[in-house]
Amino acid sequence: MIRRRTILGAGLAPLLAGAAPNAILRCAINQLPSPWGNPFLADGTPNAYSWNALFDGLTRLQGDFTVGPSLALSWRRVDPTVWRFTMRPDVRFSNGEPFDAAAAAATFHWLATAPGRATLMGARFRAIVGATVRDAATLDLTTTQPDSILPQRLATLAIVAPRAWAQLGPSGFALKPEGSGPYRIRDWGQTTRRADMLANPHAFRPARTPRLSLYELPETPARVQALMSGDVDLAMVGIDDLDLLTARGYRHVIAPAMQVMSFGFITEGRPSSPLRDVRVRRALNLAVDKAALAGILLRGLSRPAGQPAAHITFGHDPAIAAFPYDPAAAKALLAQAGFARGFPLSIAVVPNALPADTQIYQAAASDLRRVGIDVDLRAITFSDWLAQFVGGRWRTDAAGMAWNAAAFNDAIRPMENFSCKKPNPYFCDKAMMPLFQAVEAAEGPARLAALQRLARAFHETAPALFLVEQIDIWAFRRGLSGVRLVSRAPAYEDVIV
Repeated sequence: MIRRRTILGAGLAPLLAGAAPNAILRCAINQLPSPWGNPFLADGTPNAYSWNALFDGLTRLQGDFTVGPSLALSWRRVDPTVWRFTMRPDVRFSNGEPFDAAAAAATFHWLATAPGRATLMGARFRAIVGATVRDAATLDLTTTQPDSILPQRLATLAIVAPRAWAQLGPSGFALKPEGSGPYRIRDWGQTTRRADMLANPHAFRPARTPRLSLYELPETPARVQALMSGDVDLAMVGIDDLDLLTARGYRHVIAPAMQVMSFGFITEGRPSSPLRDVRVRRALNLAVDKAALAGILLRGLSRPAGQPAAHITFGHDPAIAAFPYDPAAAKALLAQAGFARGFPLSIAVVPNALPADTQIYQAAASDLRRVGIDVDLRAITFSDWLAQFVGGRWRTDAAGMAWNAAAFNDAIRPMENFSCKKPNPYFCDKAMMPLFQAVEAAEGPARLAALQRLARAFHETAPALFLVEQIDIWAFRRGLSGVRLVSRAPAYEDVIV
Protein backbone atom coordinates (compact mmCIF):
# COMPACT_ATOMS: atom_id res chain seq x y z
CA MET A 1 0.00 0.00 0.00
CA ILE A 2 1.37 3.40 -0.98
CA ARG A 3 0.88 6.17 1.51
CA ARG A 4 0.46 9.31 -0.52
CA ARG A 5 1.95 12.42 0.97
CA THR A 6 1.33 15.44 -1.23
CA ILE A 7 2.75 18.83 -0.35
CA LEU A 8 1.59 21.54 -2.72
CA GLY A 9 1.61 24.83 -0.92
CA ALA A 10 3.32 26.94 1.67
CA GLY A 11 0.70 26.50 4.38
CA LEU A 12 2.69 23.86 6.25
CA ALA A 13 3.51 23.22 9.89
CA PRO A 14 6.32 25.47 11.13
CA LEU A 15 9.78 24.32 10.20
CA LEU A 16 12.18 23.09 12.81
CA ALA A 17 15.13 25.10 14.03
CA GLY A 18 17.97 25.76 11.55
CA ALA A 19 20.47 23.11 10.52
CA ALA A 20 23.97 22.63 11.93
CA PRO A 21 26.62 25.08 10.62
CA ASN A 22 28.29 22.52 8.34
CA ALA A 23 25.18 20.58 7.36
CA ILE A 24 24.80 19.53 3.70
CA LEU A 25 21.59 18.76 1.84
CA ARG A 26 22.50 16.08 -0.73
CA CYS A 27 20.05 15.70 -3.57
CA ALA A 28 20.02 13.27 -6.53
CA ILE A 29 18.63 14.65 -9.80
CA ASN A 30 18.59 13.23 -13.31
CA GLN A 31 20.75 15.92 -14.91
CA LEU A 32 22.71 19.05 -14.15
CA PRO A 33 22.05 21.94 -16.56
CA SER A 34 23.73 21.45 -19.91
CA PRO A 35 24.34 25.25 -20.16
CA TRP A 36 25.63 25.19 -16.55
CA GLY A 37 24.73 28.59 -15.09
CA ASN A 38 23.58 30.46 -18.19
CA PRO A 39 19.82 30.66 -17.57
CA PHE A 40 19.04 32.19 -20.97
CA LEU A 41 19.90 29.08 -23.00
CA ALA A 42 17.16 26.82 -21.66
CA ASP A 43 14.31 26.63 -19.19
CA GLY A 44 12.12 24.11 -17.44
CA THR A 45 13.29 20.78 -16.10
CA PRO A 46 15.89 19.39 -15.62
CA ASN A 47 17.56 22.82 -15.47
CA ALA A 48 15.09 24.06 -12.85
CA TYR A 49 16.38 21.46 -10.39
CA SER A 50 19.60 23.50 -10.18
CA TRP A 51 18.62 26.99 -11.26
CA ASN A 52 15.78 27.33 -8.74
CA ALA A 53 18.50 27.36 -6.08
CA LEU A 54 20.54 30.06 -7.81
CA PHE A 55 18.22 32.55 -9.45
CA ASP A 56 15.03 34.50 -9.04
CA GLY A 57 12.75 36.14 -11.56
CA LEU A 58 10.70 39.26 -11.08
CA THR A 59 7.82 36.90 -10.32
CA ARG A 60 7.72 33.29 -9.16
CA LEU A 61 5.35 30.35 -9.27
CA GLN A 62 4.09 29.62 -5.78
CA GLY A 63 3.19 26.37 -4.10
CA ASP A 64 -0.48 26.77 -4.99
CA PHE A 65 0.40 26.98 -8.72
CA THR A 66 -0.32 30.70 -8.98
CA VAL A 67 2.27 33.36 -9.77
CA GLY A 68 3.27 35.74 -6.97
CA PRO A 69 5.99 38.21 -5.99
CA SER A 70 9.70 37.53 -6.15
CA LEU A 71 12.24 40.24 -7.04
CA ALA A 72 9.23 42.40 -7.85
CA LEU A 73 6.78 42.90 -5.02
CA SER A 74 3.94 44.29 -7.12
CA TRP A 75 2.99 45.28 -10.65
CA ARG A 76 0.25 47.05 -12.53
CA ARG A 77 -0.61 47.94 -16.07
CA VAL A 78 -0.18 51.65 -16.81
CA ASP A 79 -0.81 51.47 -20.55
CA PRO A 80 -2.06 48.71 -22.89
CA THR A 81 1.55 47.86 -23.74
CA VAL A 82 3.32 48.95 -20.52
CA TRP A 83 3.60 47.10 -17.21
CA ARG A 84 5.10 48.84 -14.15
CA PHE A 85 6.96 46.70 -11.59
CA THR A 86 7.93 47.74 -8.07
CA MET A 87 11.19 46.12 -6.96
CA ARG A 88 11.80 44.35 -3.67
CA PRO A 89 14.03 46.62 -1.54
CA ASP A 90 17.34 45.76 0.13
CA VAL A 91 18.21 42.80 -2.10
CA ARG A 92 21.73 41.85 -3.18
CA PHE A 93 23.01 39.26 -5.59
CA SER A 94 25.25 36.47 -4.32
CA ASN A 95 28.40 38.48 -5.19
CA GLY A 96 27.19 41.47 -3.22
CA GLU A 97 25.97 43.54 -6.17
CA PRO A 98 22.88 45.53 -5.24
CA PHE A 99 19.62 44.69 -6.93
CA ASP A 100 17.35 47.49 -8.10
CA ALA A 101 15.35 48.48 -11.16
CA ALA A 102 18.51 49.22 -13.14
CA ALA A 103 19.93 45.78 -12.33
CA ALA A 104 16.72 44.15 -13.50
CA ALA A 105 16.66 46.28 -16.66
CA ALA A 106 20.18 45.08 -17.55
CA THR A 107 18.87 41.56 -18.13
CA PHE A 108 16.24 42.81 -20.58
CA HIS A 109 18.73 45.11 -22.31
CA TRP A 110 21.11 42.20 -22.95
CA LEU A 111 18.31 39.95 -24.20
CA ALA A 112 17.47 42.67 -26.75
CA THR A 113 20.97 42.51 -28.28
CA ALA A 114 21.75 40.28 -31.23
CA PRO A 115 23.47 37.61 -29.04
CA GLY A 116 20.62 37.86 -26.55
CA ARG A 117 17.91 37.37 -29.16
CA ALA A 118 19.73 34.28 -30.37
CA THR A 119 19.12 32.59 -27.00
CA LEU A 120 15.99 30.66 -26.10
CA MET A 121 14.89 33.26 -23.57
CA GLY A 122 15.75 36.15 -25.88
CA ALA A 123 13.51 34.65 -28.52
CA ARG A 124 10.76 34.00 -26.00
CA PHE A 125 10.77 37.60 -24.74
CA ARG A 126 11.41 39.30 -28.07
CA ALA A 127 8.09 41.16 -27.67
CA ILE A 128 9.62 43.23 -24.85
CA VAL A 129 10.97 46.29 -26.65
CA GLY A 130 11.65 48.58 -23.72
CA ALA A 131 12.91 48.37 -20.13
CA THR A 132 12.73 51.86 -18.64
CA VAL A 133 14.07 52.65 -15.16
CA ARG A 134 11.84 55.29 -13.60
CA ASP A 135 13.64 55.23 -10.26
CA ALA A 136 15.59 52.72 -8.20
CA ALA A 137 12.41 50.88 -7.22
CA THR A 138 10.40 51.14 -10.43
CA LEU A 139 10.79 49.45 -13.80
CA ASP A 140 8.53 49.82 -16.83
CA LEU A 141 8.45 47.04 -19.42
CA THR A 142 7.04 47.87 -22.84
CA THR A 143 5.80 45.23 -25.27
CA THR A 144 5.05 45.38 -28.97
CA GLN A 145 1.41 44.55 -28.30
CA PRO A 146 -0.77 44.15 -25.20
CA ASP A 147 0.18 41.16 -23.06
CA SER A 148 -2.22 40.58 -20.20
CA ILE A 149 -0.06 37.87 -18.62
CA LEU A 150 3.43 39.38 -18.90
CA PRO A 151 3.93 39.19 -15.09
CA GLN A 152 3.17 35.46 -15.22
CA ARG A 153 5.51 34.89 -18.16
CA LEU A 154 8.35 36.59 -16.28
CA ALA A 155 8.39 33.77 -13.74
CA THR A 156 10.42 31.83 -16.34
CA LEU A 157 13.13 34.51 -16.73
CA ALA A 158 16.08 34.67 -14.31
CA ILE A 159 17.53 38.06 -13.42
CA VAL A 160 21.34 37.91 -13.34
CA ALA A 161 23.88 40.10 -11.53
CA PRO A 162 24.64 42.71 -14.22
CA ARG A 163 28.27 43.50 -13.41
CA ALA A 164 29.19 39.82 -13.18
CA TRP A 165 27.44 39.15 -16.51
CA ALA A 166 29.20 42.07 -18.20
CA GLN A 167 32.64 41.20 -16.80
CA LEU A 168 32.52 37.43 -17.35
CA GLY A 169 30.46 37.22 -20.53
CA PRO A 170 27.98 34.40 -21.15
CA SER A 171 30.58 31.61 -21.13
CA GLY A 172 32.38 32.80 -18.01
CA PHE A 173 29.14 33.53 -16.20
CA ALA A 174 27.88 30.02 -16.99
CA LEU A 175 30.71 28.62 -14.84
CA LYS A 176 30.43 31.23 -12.09
CA PRO A 177 26.83 32.42 -12.05
CA GLU A 178 25.68 35.13 -9.67
CA GLY A 179 21.99 35.33 -8.87
CA SER A 180 19.81 36.24 -5.91
CA GLY A 181 18.66 32.72 -5.01
CA PRO A 182 19.27 30.96 -1.70
CA TYR A 183 22.52 29.33 -2.88
CA ARG A 184 25.66 30.22 -4.79
CA ILE A 185 27.77 27.84 -6.87
CA ARG A 186 31.04 26.69 -5.36
CA ASP A 187 31.84 24.06 -8.00
CA TRP A 188 29.74 22.77 -10.91
CA GLY A 189 31.48 19.39 -10.74
CA GLN A 190 32.11 19.16 -14.48
CA THR A 191 34.16 15.99 -13.95
CA THR A 192 32.50 14.63 -10.80
CA ARG A 193 28.93 15.47 -11.93
CA ARG A 194 28.24 16.85 -8.47
CA ALA A 195 27.39 20.53 -8.13
CA ASP A 196 28.34 21.99 -4.76
CA MET A 197 26.66 25.15 -3.52
CA LEU A 198 27.00 27.40 -0.49
CA ALA A 199 24.22 29.41 1.12
CA ASN A 200 23.95 32.91 -0.30
CA PRO A 201 24.28 35.28 2.69
CA HIS A 202 22.40 38.00 0.81
CA ALA A 203 19.36 35.91 -0.20
CA PHE A 204 15.89 37.26 0.57
CA ARG A 205 14.70 33.64 0.72
CA PRO A 206 17.58 32.43 2.91
CA ALA A 207 18.66 28.79 3.00
CA ARG A 208 17.96 26.83 6.18
CA THR A 209 20.81 24.40 5.42
CA PRO A 210 24.29 25.89 4.82
CA ARG A 211 25.35 23.69 1.90
CA LEU A 212 23.66 21.98 -1.04
CA SER A 213 25.09 19.25 -3.26
CA LEU A 214 23.29 18.10 -6.41
CA TYR A 215 24.35 14.69 -7.73
CA GLU A 216 23.69 13.94 -11.39
CA LEU A 217 22.41 10.37 -11.60
CA PRO A 218 20.59 9.86 -14.92
CA GLU A 219 19.11 6.44 -14.10
CA THR A 220 16.23 6.20 -11.63
CA PRO A 221 17.52 2.98 -9.98
CA ALA A 222 20.82 4.72 -9.27
CA ARG A 223 19.03 7.60 -7.54
CA VAL A 224 16.97 5.18 -5.45
CA GLN A 225 20.06 3.22 -4.48
CA ALA A 226 21.89 6.41 -3.51
CA LEU A 227 18.98 7.34 -1.25
CA MET A 228 18.74 3.93 0.38
CA SER A 229 22.50 3.69 0.91
CA GLY A 230 22.56 7.06 2.67
CA ASP A 231 24.65 8.79 0.01
CA VAL A 232 21.90 11.35 -0.60
CA ASP A 233 19.05 12.74 1.48
CA LEU A 234 16.53 13.60 -1.23
CA ALA A 235 15.99 12.15 -4.70
CA MET A 236 13.76 12.08 -7.74
CA VAL A 237 12.26 8.58 -7.79
CA GLY A 238 9.97 6.48 -9.94
CA ILE A 239 6.47 5.39 -9.13
CA ASP A 240 7.48 1.73 -8.88
CA ASP A 241 9.94 2.60 -6.11
CA LEU A 242 7.35 3.95 -3.69
CA ASP A 243 6.30 0.64 -2.10
CA LEU A 244 9.87 -0.33 -1.22
CA LEU A 245 10.83 3.14 -0.03
CA THR A 246 7.69 3.51 2.08
CA ALA A 247 8.29 0.08 3.65
CA ARG A 248 11.83 1.19 4.56
CA GLY A 249 10.57 4.34 6.26
CA TYR A 250 11.28 6.90 3.58
CA ARG A 251 8.79 9.69 2.99
CA HIS A 252 7.77 11.22 -0.30
CA VAL A 253 6.01 14.16 -1.92
CA ILE A 254 3.87 13.91 -5.04
CA ALA A 255 2.63 16.90 -7.00
CA PRO A 256 1.07 17.53 -10.42
CA ALA A 257 3.78 18.40 -12.92
CA MET A 258 1.70 20.99 -14.85
CA GLN A 259 2.66 18.95 -17.89
CA VAL A 260 1.05 16.75 -20.52
CA MET A 261 3.28 14.00 -21.87
CA SER A 262 3.12 13.40 -25.63
CA PHE A 263 4.80 12.34 -28.84
CA GLY A 264 5.13 15.58 -30.76
CA PHE A 265 4.76 15.28 -34.55
CA ILE A 266 7.41 16.95 -36.70
CA THR A 267 5.85 18.12 -39.96
CA GLU A 268 7.55 21.38 -40.97
CA GLY A 269 9.82 21.02 -43.98
CA ARG A 270 8.61 17.46 -44.57
CA PRO A 271 6.01 17.61 -47.35
CA SER A 272 5.88 13.82 -47.82
CA SER A 273 5.48 12.93 -44.13
CA PRO A 274 2.34 10.87 -43.34
CA LEU A 275 2.03 13.01 -40.21
CA ARG A 276 0.97 16.02 -42.30
CA ASP A 277 -2.44 14.33 -42.71
CA VAL A 278 -4.73 15.09 -39.77
CA ARG A 279 -6.43 11.71 -40.25
CA VAL A 280 -3.10 10.02 -39.52
CA ARG A 281 -2.49 12.14 -36.45
CA ARG A 282 -5.93 11.38 -35.08
CA ALA A 283 -5.49 7.70 -35.89
CA LEU A 284 -2.33 7.54 -33.81
CA ASN A 285 -4.19 9.16 -30.91
CA LEU A 286 -6.94 6.55 -31.17
CA ALA A 287 -4.39 3.71 -31.26
CA VAL A 288 -2.97 4.19 -27.76
CA ASP A 289 -4.70 3.12 -24.54
CA LYS A 290 -4.10 6.21 -22.42
CA ALA A 291 -6.38 5.06 -19.61
CA ALA A 292 -4.08 2.08 -19.09
CA LEU A 293 -1.02 4.34 -19.07
CA ALA A 294 -2.53 6.55 -16.35
CA GLY A 295 -4.31 3.85 -14.40
CA ILE A 296 -1.69 1.11 -14.45
CA LEU A 297 1.73 2.58 -15.14
CA LEU A 298 1.03 5.73 -13.09
CA ARG A 299 -1.16 3.87 -10.57
CA GLY A 300 -4.14 6.17 -10.92
CA LEU A 301 -2.14 9.18 -9.74
CA SER A 302 -2.44 10.71 -13.20
CA ARG A 303 -5.06 11.24 -15.91
CA PRO A 304 -5.30 10.42 -19.62
CA ALA A 305 -4.63 13.52 -21.73
CA GLY A 306 -6.25 14.87 -24.86
CA GLN A 307 -5.45 18.58 -24.80
CA PRO A 308 -2.52 20.95 -24.24
CA ALA A 309 -3.17 21.68 -20.56
CA ALA A 310 -3.16 19.54 -17.44
CA HIS A 311 -6.25 19.80 -15.25
CA ILE A 312 -4.60 22.22 -12.80
CA THR A 313 -3.37 24.55 -15.55
CA PHE A 314 -5.13 27.75 -16.53
CA GLY A 315 -6.68 27.13 -19.93
CA HIS A 316 -7.64 23.50 -19.33
CA ASP A 317 -11.10 22.67 -20.70
CA PRO A 318 -12.82 19.93 -18.66
CA ALA A 319 -15.20 19.34 -21.56
CA ILE A 320 -12.40 17.99 -23.77
CA ALA A 321 -11.95 14.27 -23.18
CA ALA A 322 -8.92 12.22 -24.13
CA PHE A 323 -9.16 10.36 -27.43
CA PRO A 324 -10.81 6.99 -26.75
CA TYR A 325 -8.86 3.78 -27.22
CA ASP A 326 -10.22 2.49 -30.53
CA PRO A 327 -7.70 0.50 -32.62
CA ALA A 328 -10.35 -0.38 -35.22
CA ALA A 329 -11.17 3.28 -35.82
CA ALA A 330 -7.45 4.02 -35.96
CA LYS A 331 -6.93 1.43 -38.70
CA ALA A 332 -9.91 2.78 -40.64
CA LEU A 333 -8.51 6.33 -40.56
CA LEU A 334 -5.07 5.12 -41.63
CA ALA A 335 -6.68 3.29 -44.55
CA GLN A 336 -8.63 6.40 -45.57
CA ALA A 337 -5.36 8.35 -45.57
CA GLY A 338 -3.71 5.75 -47.81
CA PHE A 339 -1.69 3.97 -45.11
CA ALA A 340 -3.60 0.74 -44.64
CA ARG A 341 -0.29 -1.08 -44.21
CA GLY A 342 1.05 1.54 -41.85
CA PHE A 343 4.41 3.28 -42.14
CA PRO A 344 7.71 3.55 -40.25
CA LEU A 345 7.84 6.13 -37.45
CA SER A 346 11.02 7.11 -35.62
CA ILE A 347 10.55 8.79 -32.22
CA ALA A 348 13.31 10.39 -30.12
CA VAL A 349 12.76 10.19 -26.34
CA VAL A 350 14.68 11.19 -23.23
CA PRO A 351 14.23 8.34 -20.73
CA ASN A 352 14.28 8.52 -16.92
CA ALA A 353 13.14 12.13 -16.81
CA LEU A 354 9.58 11.55 -15.54
CA PRO A 355 7.82 8.87 -13.48
CA ALA A 356 7.33 5.68 -15.53
CA ASP A 357 8.26 7.54 -18.73
CA THR A 358 10.26 4.66 -20.23
CA GLN A 359 7.41 2.23 -19.64
CA ILE A 360 4.89 4.74 -21.02
CA TYR A 361 6.92 5.24 -24.18
CA GLN A 362 7.28 1.51 -24.67
CA ALA A 363 3.60 0.78 -24.03
CA ALA A 364 2.51 3.52 -26.44
CA ALA A 365 4.91 2.21 -29.09
CA SER A 366 3.52 -1.30 -28.62
CA ASP A 367 -0.05 -0.04 -29.14
CA LEU A 368 1.02 1.80 -32.29
CA ARG A 369 2.65 -1.34 -33.69
CA ARG A 370 -0.68 -3.15 -33.29
CA VAL A 371 -2.24 -0.84 -35.90
CA GLY A 372 0.66 -1.25 -38.31
CA ILE A 373 2.98 1.62 -37.31
CA ASP A 374 6.60 0.43 -37.35
CA VAL A 375 7.86 2.42 -34.35
CA ASP A 376 11.56 2.97 -33.77
CA LEU A 377 12.10 4.46 -30.29
CA ARG A 378 15.46 6.20 -30.05
CA ALA A 379 16.81 7.20 -26.63
CA ILE A 380 18.75 10.47 -26.65
CA THR A 381 20.18 12.79 -24.00
CA PHE A 382 18.34 15.91 -22.93
CA SER A 383 21.18 18.04 -24.27
CA ASP A 384 20.71 16.48 -27.71
CA TRP A 385 16.94 16.89 -27.47
CA LEU A 386 17.28 20.55 -26.49
CA ALA A 387 19.64 21.31 -29.38
CA GLN A 388 17.15 19.82 -31.84
CA PHE A 389 14.23 21.59 -30.20
CA VAL A 390 15.87 25.01 -30.34
CA GLY A 391 17.47 24.59 -33.75
CA GLY A 392 14.54 22.85 -35.40
CA ARG A 393 16.77 20.26 -37.05
CA TRP A 394 15.12 17.04 -35.92
CA ARG A 395 16.54 13.69 -36.94
CA THR A 396 13.35 11.73 -36.28
CA ASP A 397 9.71 11.84 -37.36
CA ALA A 398 8.45 12.61 -33.86
CA ALA A 399 9.84 13.20 -30.38
CA GLY A 400 8.83 12.90 -26.77
CA MET A 401 7.59 16.41 -26.04
CA ALA A 402 5.94 17.89 -22.99
CA TRP A 403 3.11 20.37 -23.08
CA ASN A 404 4.83 22.00 -20.12
CA ALA A 405 3.04 24.93 -18.49
CA ALA A 406 5.66 25.47 -15.78
CA ALA A 407 6.93 27.82 -14.56
CA PHE A 408 3.83 30.02 -14.71
CA ASN A 409 1.14 27.36 -15.18
CA ASP A 410 -0.67 28.84 -18.16
CA ALA A 411 -1.62 26.82 -21.23
CA ILE A 412 -0.35 29.45 -23.65
CA ARG A 413 3.27 28.47 -22.96
CA PRO A 414 3.12 24.92 -24.40
CA MET A 415 0.60 25.98 -27.05
CA GLU A 416 3.10 28.47 -28.47
CA ASN A 417 5.75 25.76 -28.65
CA PHE A 418 3.45 23.66 -30.86
CA SER A 419 2.68 26.49 -33.26
CA CYS A 420 3.98 28.88 -35.91
CA LYS A 421 4.90 31.26 -33.04
CA LYS A 422 7.87 29.12 -32.05
CA PRO A 423 11.17 30.06 -33.70
CA ASN A 424 12.14 27.14 -35.95
CA PRO A 425 8.74 25.47 -35.53
CA TYR A 426 8.26 21.74 -35.94
CA PHE A 427 4.49 22.02 -36.32
CA CYS A 428 2.81 25.09 -37.84
CA ASP A 429 -0.89 25.34 -38.64
CA LYS A 430 -1.46 28.90 -39.86
CA ALA A 431 -5.21 28.44 -39.60
CA MET A 432 -4.84 28.44 -35.81
CA MET A 433 -3.10 31.82 -35.60
CA PRO A 434 -6.33 33.88 -35.33
CA LEU A 435 -7.14 31.83 -32.22
CA PHE A 436 -3.78 32.84 -30.73
CA GLN A 437 -4.57 36.47 -31.54
CA ALA A 438 -7.90 36.14 -29.75
CA VAL A 439 -6.12 34.87 -26.64
CA GLU A 440 -3.63 37.76 -26.77
CA ALA A 441 -6.44 40.31 -27.02
CA ALA A 442 -8.51 38.87 -24.15
CA GLU A 443 -8.30 39.24 -20.38
CA GLY A 444 -9.91 37.57 -17.37
CA PRO A 445 -12.81 35.18 -18.07
CA ALA A 446 -12.71 36.07 -21.76
CA ARG A 447 -9.10 34.94 -21.92
CA LEU A 448 -9.95 31.60 -20.32
CA ALA A 449 -12.71 31.07 -22.89
CA ALA A 450 -10.29 31.97 -25.71
CA LEU A 451 -7.68 29.56 -24.35
CA GLN A 452 -10.25 26.79 -24.16
CA ARG A 453 -11.27 27.40 -27.79
CA LEU A 454 -7.61 27.09 -28.71
CA ALA A 455 -7.35 23.90 -26.65
CA ARG A 456 -10.27 22.45 -28.63
CA ALA A 457 -8.52 23.34 -31.88
CA PHE A 458 -5.35 21.59 -30.71
CA HIS A 459 -7.36 18.52 -29.78
CA GLU A 460 -8.98 18.40 -33.21
CA THR A 461 -5.77 19.20 -35.11
CA ALA A 462 -3.79 16.69 -33.02
CA PRO A 463 -0.24 18.02 -33.51
CA ALA A 464 0.87 15.39 -31.01
CA LEU A 465 -0.10 12.02 -29.67
CA PHE A 466 -1.42 13.12 -26.28
CA LEU A 467 -0.55 10.57 -23.60
CA VAL A 468 -1.00 11.42 -19.90
CA GLU A 469 -0.75 14.24 -17.43
CA GLN A 470 2.50 13.81 -15.55
CA ILE A 471 3.44 14.01 -11.87
CA ASP A 472 6.59 14.73 -9.89
CA ILE A 473 7.76 12.33 -7.17
CA TRP A 474 10.59 12.99 -4.71
CA ALA A 475 11.52 10.76 -1.79
CA PHE A 476 13.58 11.68 1.27
CA ARG A 477 15.04 10.14 4.37
CA ARG A 478 13.74 10.41 7.90
CA GLY A 479 14.88 13.47 9.77
CA LEU A 480 14.54 15.84 6.83
CA SER A 481 12.00 18.61 7.37
CA GLY A 482 10.51 21.33 5.24
CA VAL A 483 10.40 19.36 1.97
CA ARG A 484 7.93 20.84 -0.51
CA LEU A 485 7.84 21.25 -4.28
CA VAL A 486 7.63 24.63 -5.96
CA SER A 487 7.71 24.94 -9.74
CA ARG A 488 8.57 21.23 -10.03
CA ALA A 489 11.69 21.39 -7.84
CA PRO A 490 12.24 21.19 -4.10
CA ALA A 491 12.24 24.54 -2.34
CA TYR A 492 15.80 23.86 -1.21
CA GLU A 493 15.88 26.92 1.02
CA ASP A 494 13.20 25.44 3.32
CA VAL A 495 14.83 22.04 3.86
CA ILE A 496 16.60 21.33 7.13
CA VAL A 497 18.82 18.26 7.37
